[in-house]
Amino acid sequence: MKKLLLFSLSAILAFSGYAQKHIPTPKNLREVAIKMQYRPAQQAQAKFTNEVHNSDYVKSVAIDESQIGITQYDLQTNASLGNRLWLFEDGTVGGVWTRGVENAPAFPDRGTGYNYFDGAAWGEGIGPIESVRAGWPSYAAFGENGEIVVAHDFSAGKLLFNSREVKGTGDWTESLFEGPGVMISWARMVTSGTDHQTIQNICITNGEYEGQTNALLYSRSTDGGESWEIENTILDGTGSDYYSGITADDYTWAEPRAGVIAFVVSNTWTSDWFIMKSEDEGDTWQKIMVWEHPYPFYDWDVTVFSDTLWAPDGSADVAIDNNGKVHTVSGLCRVLHEEVGNNYFLYPYAEGIVYWNEDMPEFTDDNPHHALSVWDEVLTPDVNLIGWGQDLDNSGDYSLLDEIQYYRTIGLQTMPNITIGNDNQIFVVWAGTTEGFDNGTVNFKHIWTRRSPDSGPTWGYFYDLDGDLVHIFDECIYPVLAGSTDESLHLLYQLDSEVGTALDEDHGYHDNTMTYVNIPIDPTYVGIEDMLTENLMEVSQNFPNPFSETTLIRVDLAKRSTLSLEITNFMGQKVREIDAGTVNQGPYNFSLDADKLSPGVYFYTIKAGDQKTSRKMIVD
Repeated sequence: MKKLLLFSLSAILAFSGYAQKHIPTPKNLREVAIKMQYRPAQQAQAKFTNEVHNSDYVKSVAIDESQIGITQYDLQTNASLGNRLWLFEDGTVGGVWTRGVENAPAFPDRGTGYNYFDGAAWGEGIGPIESVRAGWPSYAAFGENGEIVVAHDFSAGKLLFNSREVKGTGDWTESLFEGPGVMISWARMVTSGTDHQTIQNICITNGEYEGQTNALLYSRSTDGGESWEIENTILDGTGSDYYSGITADDYTWAEPRAGVIAFVVSNTWTSDWFIMKSEDEGDTWQKIMVWEHPYPFYDWDVTVFSDTLWAPDGSADVAIDNNGKVHTVSGLCRVLHEEVGNNYFLYPYAEGIVYWNEDMPEFTDDNPHHALSVWDEVLTPDVNLIGWGQDLDNSGDYSLLDEIQYYRTIGLQTMPNITIGNDNQIFVVWAGTTEGFDNGTVNFKHIWTRRSPDSGPTWGYFYDLDGDLVHIFDECIYPVLAGSTDESLHLLYQLDSEVGTALDEDHGYHDNTMTYVNIPIDPTYVGIEDMLTENLMEVSQNFPNPFSETTLIRVDLAKRSTLSLEITNFMGQKVREIDAGTVNQGPYNFSLDADKLSPGVYFYTIKAGDQKTSRKMIVD
């Protein structure tokens, strides 16, 4: 049961925008290293401890959320995300996720969870849609008005395609897809061509094949899966001449556009960050290097290095604009492997979301992997470094609690997803460890987003999509954007009441909510001048905090406005309200006395006109 039961999750939520100058963490913190152990996909990872980065309040905007399904099986990926939410041309939306709710941790019912928005309302989340235990679905439009899902039957080493002619209704038709004499899994699929009749699929082998520990295989069907004219092929540039292997979830597709198809591959240890692009439906391919890896034939028992390695954290995504240009994003990490074996060091303060497109040079100049600081020498804020931690209390530091929760895609800012609108505006979301939202031990991740209005050269404000009090105790992870937009962005993410995953034994098994968000592009993403004009206030963190006598909350109003303060307790009950009336432009201080509040955690919400923002405070 969620702790904030009194807050209706179906209510309109608010989120805040932030303008942020990137301030790297101090050099001494950048050198903090934590020993970890590398394990293959779907095995538990080690946990660690520490903190990390900064901002100015801008405004709040309403968005709508819907809970469209549940799962207790709470690992949605080992690395990258994508291809799980589809916006159809008629405004309907379909979404899938890995679902399991019975008999944890075995989950014999594990399979694809599914829901469909018919233009008016979401249906009842269902699953599994497969006939056997399955997982890791990809979802796409199929035919004139249908839909298709692929997932893997890991124990049998086969892929399961399920499709139906009419999206949202009818029986699913299931077909098997097998490997080239070896087991296959971890499929990613998209559809292209006229009426989405061409199936584009990539997957990996479950073991050694053609000289690689795991080989990446490409297949294509132009008749809806009746036959496969390209089947289980290793594309040039991805095979044993280039890499020792491609591992699970290191790859994902862009939604096809402008006659172009493309997928991205990225891994911290075993491969470059690169794009495979085709302008003829997969007949021929171009390999585009983004971030070259210094050790492409990585072997844990052989490959060691004495200097730290800057690398993508494996959680890459990719999109295509209306001109056929490919854009990609990834989380960033810094690691060290100085002795043979599967132990290594992670540098938790090395965080960021990296952006790249085909007009930019490759990340190969000046050897970014071994740079003293990739922030200083390789990446430029608001150009190719577009995401970092935010200083929400305006203290000058990105202050987190002593413990930090990591997932299989390592990084404080991770799991990025990218989509491009019909006007070539770029939107990026990611899961970011968020200052001020915590359970007393560790900070929660929220879903953050930024926009580029001009297809890459400039980037706007940071937005915390989960900054409302309704998400004060929520871990918000695994964000997936639909590959296209209309008047809104369409987002799916997993909402958890505890940090980490039960699968990795961070906590017990319980229901996680699959949450759909409709984010209006206007007025949410307005121009910078409009943003500054419309912003009514800046709200400081109360000081001191915690407090036992008196605390002050400063509000700076951009113009004359009505102003009020509301205080709620830990359970969401209103305990005090102060109406300041109409206040002139400039600073205004609210003074609160502790003797009127019992010791504990409270939340204060400042309202100026139609805008509001909330902060947490503690009474000793």
